[in-house]
Amino acid sequence: MKDKSYKILLVEDDIIDQMAFKKMVKQRELDYIYTVVGSTEEAAAAVEEESFDLVITDYMLGDGTAFDVMKLLNETPVIITTGAGNEEIAVKAMHEGACDYLVKDSEGNYLKVLPITIVNAIERVQNQKQLKILSHALMSIGDSVYVADINGNIIFVNKAFTDIFGYKEEEVIGKRCEILSKVMDESYKCTDWHESIEDIYMNEVYHVRKDGSEFPCLISNSSIKDDSGNIMARVWVVRDITEIKDAQKKLQIYATTDILTGTLNRRAGILVLEKQIQLCKRSGWDLTICYIDVDRLKEVNDTYGHQEGDDYILFVTNVMKEIIRESDGLSRLGGDEFLVVLPECNIEKAAYVLKRIEQALENHNERKTKPYKLGISYGLAAYDFQEQTNIDRLISRADVEMYKHKRNKKS
Repeated sequence: MKDKSYKILLVEDDIIDQMAFKKMVKQRELDYIYTVVGSTEEAAAAVEEESFDLVITDYMLGDGTAFDVMKLLNETPVIITTGAGNEEIAVKAMHEGACDYLVKDSEGNYLKVLPITIVNAIERVQNQKQLKILSHALMSIGDSVYVADINGNIIFVNKAFTDIFGYKEEEVIGKRCEILSKVMDESYKCTDWHESIEDIYMNEVYHVRKDGSEFPCLISNSSIKDDSGNIMARVWVVRDITEIKDAQKKLQIYATTDILTGTLNRRAGILVLEKQIQLCKRSGWDLTICYIDVDRLKEVNDTYGHQEGDDYILFVTNVMKEIIRESDGLSRLGGDEFLVVLPECNIEKAAYVLKRIEQALENHNERKTKPYKLGISYGLAAYDFQEQTNIDRLISRADVEMYKHKRNKKS
């Protein structure tokens, strides 16, 4: 920092002190661009004309004091010098925002420490500015941020934190960060933060609001270290991903569900059949599938329109849902075709279930629920565990049986 160039304003009404400052700068070859004025009035003109990195001002001036000079400045660091040491003035100077206070001595020794005092003052103000900018940035970002000391006690939260978690700042400052999570994050469990936690930690967890409600969030965790590499604190950034999770659930539903009927779609139905085959193999259960075709759908579409055709499909679907078990898998293969997976059910029991569905539809026909006749054709196929029938062949057998049933009904 000693080679850095600084623009300095010296406010000093003593000619000898002015000369001593200039001599010190020259002898020590300091890269200062300095302006020297002798009064508060001249200081006002100088700061209005240009900006300075630092102001050095004598406490007592001919037309005012150092405090009058300080009123002219915004965030420029100030060092106050005085020929007579006075603790009361020193305290007031620091209280008013001066970076330092030096007492002039007859031998000019204060000038020896002035360069390092200047460096420290400028660095301190710069750090304060950076800290202020960082604080404003943390307070304005949309993600929740909180900082904990090495004991795990919360020492800082931003506005997004109070909005998301529902706590007031004073309700969490000093509290353990574990209050935010029912299932503790790994970084909370550590007792020795200097050794037990990686520098950066990221995970997807559930956090808890003040009212006890949980929400999914993506949490990143990193350490704040001093110049020696020791952890001083840890900072968590929490992003509420409730909307993302809801969108994922909707996508999952869209990916596995037939939009019209609310049943599984073809892809999901095949996956259910695969899982049920494996489960029935392990458990020794019977497994039967049923291939179903809705009768005369094309005729309904041509006569009453496709909207009524969709209503017809949905009506039959709801009848099937009322009769089959929750453990049975119902999926729409496409158009007017459905697949029912019946675990723990042999072909005779499955036939009885389908007869009930047929009877329920016939009851609606007798009540003339629809202006056309409701009906289904179906074919059953039992999984042969000895033969180890593949899924395509199993469905094909049920499909063939369905067409036999359809032809028999027509004849």
